[in-house]
Amino acid sequence: MKKKPTKNYVSNDETTHLVKENSASIYIPLKKTSPKQLITKEFLYSDFKKIADKAPFTIGEWAEILHISERTLHRYAKDNSEFNGMQVERILHIEKLIKMGNELFGKEGFKNWLGFKPFSLQTHKPIEQLTSYQGIQDIIDLLGRMQHGIPA
Repeated sequence: MKKKPTKNYVSNDETTHLVKENSASIYIPLKKTSPKQLITKEFLYSDFKKIADKAPFTIGEWAEILHISERTLHRYAKDNSEFNGMQVERILHIEKLIKMGNELFGKEGFKNWLGFKPFSLQTHKPIEQLTSYQGIQDIIDLLGRMQHGIPA
C-alpha cells in the first residue's frame, strides 16, 4: 500500500483562533496499602461493645444470636478478643436491625416490641427470629414496612 501524501492547509486569515479549556482535574495519588490491609480488619470485643450498648439484648440473648456461649462472650470481653467472620457478619446485620428498631420505637419500646407477637409473624416473637440470617432479614423487612406504613 502506498501512503497518501499529507496535505498542508494554509489559512489566509491572519487571526488565530485558540480554544482554551479550564482544567479542573487534579491528580491525587492513592495511598499504597498491602492487599492484607484491604481485606481484613480485626473486629474486637470493644467494637462489639459499642454496638451492644445500643441494643436491648442481654449477654445471654447475644450469645444465642451469635451461636456461642455466654462464657465465650465473657472471655472475649476479658481478653478483648477478635470475633470470627461469621460472627462479625451477624453482629453487623443485627446492628442494622437495632438502628431501625431504635429509630422507630426508641430503645425501651423496641425491647418491648421484640417480645410481642406481631400479626405478620403469626405466632412468633421477633426476638425468636434473630438466630438466623433470614430471620434477622425478615425482621428488618418488617420494620421497613412499618416505617413506611405498608401493612403486613
